[in-house]
Amino acid sequence: MKGAFTDCNVVVFERLDAVRRSRGWFIALGAALMILGVLAVAVPLVATLATTIFLGWILIVVGVVHGIHALQSRTWQGFPWAVLSAGVHIAAGALLLAFPIAGTLTLTLVLAGFFTVEGVLKAVRAVQHRGMENWGFLLFDGLVTLALGVLIWTQWPAAAVWVIGLLVGVHLLVGGMSMLLLAASARQLTRASL
Repeated sequence: MKGAFTDCNVVVFERLDAVRRSRGWFIALGAALMILGVLAVAVPLVATLATTIFLGWILIVVGVVHGIHALQSRTWQGFPWAVLSAGVHIAAGALLLAFPIAGTLTLTLVLAGFFTVEGVLKAVRAVQHRGMENWGFLLFDGLVTLALGVLIWTQWPAAAVWVIGLLVGVHLLVGGMSMLLLAASARQLTRASL
């Protein structure tokens, strides 16, 4: 049994050592993400519009790839549906690029609906598991998610100016912090520490 544990420690050390050796890249990534996160939080409208436009380009690229796939598979029974799917992706992306403000308004409504429904579902699951330890955290998660959805609904359309950019900014800040913390902990890594 000890041999298996030792082998596991070696694998863990090798993976963590890879982080230690690339520590500078982790620090650079963390710093870049945090700077972008601060900018997104400071200027949420710009981050919101940039996210909407980026999503538009992603949809167009996905549509083109679907279209190429469809043309390469003309004998496939699903060919007409693949062409239709490609067209829908390209049209949705083009609409987001042509009308980024309207796209942002729509995306914000979708986000509000998602948070509202997800919050209710989490709360229901929490009540179903109320006999388990820590079920209250799931209920808390559901109530916070529901509150976020309701907040966005009640602040719409004004919320469209800041919601997406703020969420992207917070995501970037947390991601940057995690990279910096990982790099900091890898600095102290030695074989004896495992």
